[in-house]
Amino acid sequence: MKERRADYLPEHIRESLIHDPRVAEQDLKVDVKEHRVMLGGNVATPQLRETITNVARELLPGYEIVNETTVVPASEPDGEEPVA
Repeated sequence: MKERRADYLPEHIRESLIHDPRVAEQDLKVDVKEHRVMLGGNVATPQLRETITNVARELLPGYEIVNETTVVPASEPDGEEPVA
Protein backbone atom coordinates (compact mmCIF):
# COMPACT_ATOMS: atom_id res chain seq x y z
CA MET A 1 0.00 0.00 0.00
CA LYS A 2 2.84 2.39 0.79
CA GLU A 3 4.35 1.89 -2.70
CA ARG A 4 1.01 2.69 -4.34
CA ARG A 5 0.92 5.98 -2.44
CA ALA A 6 4.43 6.79 -3.68
CA ASP A 7 3.21 6.23 -7.25
CA TYR A 8 0.51 8.85 -6.75
CA LEU A 9 2.68 11.37 -4.89
CA PRO A 10 3.86 13.38 -7.95
CA GLU A 11 0.28 13.82 -9.20
CA HIS A 12 -0.94 14.68 -5.70
CA ILE A 13 1.72 17.41 -5.40
CA ARG A 14 0.93 18.74 -8.90
CA GLU A 15 -2.80 18.88 -8.12
CA SER A 16 -2.09 20.59 -4.80
CA LEU A 17 -0.01 23.24 -6.56
CA ILE A 18 -2.71 23.78 -9.20
CA HIS A 19 -5.41 24.29 -6.57
CA ASP A 20 -3.33 26.38 -4.16
CA PRO A 21 -4.43 30.03 -4.69
CA ARG A 22 -0.83 31.20 -4.18
CA VAL A 23 0.27 29.15 -7.20
CA ALA A 24 -2.70 28.24 -9.46
CA GLU A 25 -0.29 27.16 -12.20
CA GLN A 26 -1.29 24.28 -14.47
CA ASP A 27 1.87 23.90 -16.56
CA LEU A 28 3.96 22.23 -13.85
CA LYS A 29 5.78 18.93 -13.95
CA VAL A 30 6.50 17.07 -10.71
CA ASP A 31 8.79 14.09 -10.23
CA VAL A 32 9.58 12.47 -6.88
CA LYS A 33 12.60 10.21 -6.38
CA GLU A 34 13.22 9.03 -2.83
CA HIS A 35 13.27 12.28 -0.80
CA ARG A 36 13.80 14.69 -3.72
CA VAL A 37 11.04 16.60 -5.51
CA MET A 38 11.88 17.90 -8.98
CA LEU A 39 9.66 20.71 -10.26
CA GLY A 40 9.60 21.83 -13.89
CA GLY A 41 7.57 23.87 -16.35
CA ASN A 42 7.17 27.53 -17.23
CA VAL A 43 6.08 30.30 -14.88
CA ALA A 44 5.41 34.00 -15.48
CA THR A 45 7.48 35.59 -12.68
CA PRO A 46 10.44 34.91 -10.39
CA GLN A 47 8.08 35.50 -7.44
CA LEU A 48 5.79 32.70 -8.62
CA ARG A 49 8.81 30.42 -9.01
CA GLU A 50 9.78 31.12 -5.39
CA THR A 51 6.20 30.62 -4.19
CA ILE A 52 6.06 27.23 -5.88
CA THR A 53 9.20 26.18 -4.02
CA ASN A 54 7.77 27.36 -0.70
CA VAL A 55 4.42 25.61 -1.22
CA ALA A 56 6.19 22.37 -2.21
CA ARG A 57 8.23 22.60 1.01
CA GLU A 58 5.00 23.00 2.99
CA LEU A 59 3.48 19.96 1.26
CA LEU A 60 6.55 17.76 1.75
CA PRO A 61 8.58 18.88 4.76
CA GLY A 62 11.86 17.01 4.97
CA TYR A 63 12.09 16.53 1.19
CA GLU A 64 14.71 18.25 -0.95
CA ILE A 65 12.93 20.59 -3.37
CA VAL A 66 14.64 21.19 -6.71
CA ASN A 67 12.80 23.88 -8.66
CA GLU A 68 13.84 23.85 -12.31
CA THR A 69 10.92 25.93 -13.55
CA THR A 70 11.74 28.53 -16.19
CA VAL A 71 10.58 32.12 -15.90
CA VAL A 72 8.93 33.12 -19.17
CA PRO A 73 7.30 36.57 -19.22
CA ALA A 74 3.60 36.40 -20.07
CA SER A 75 3.84 38.87 -22.94
CA GLU A 76 6.33 38.42 -25.72
CA PRO A 77 7.35 41.35 -27.94
CA ASP A 78 5.55 41.67 -31.27
CA GLY A 79 7.72 41.01 -34.30
CA GLU A 80 11.47 41.21 -34.48
CA GLU A 81 13.66 44.14 -33.56
CA PRO A 82 15.61 45.49 -36.55
CA VAL A 83 19.39 45.07 -36.39
CA ALA A 84 21.40 48.12 -37.48
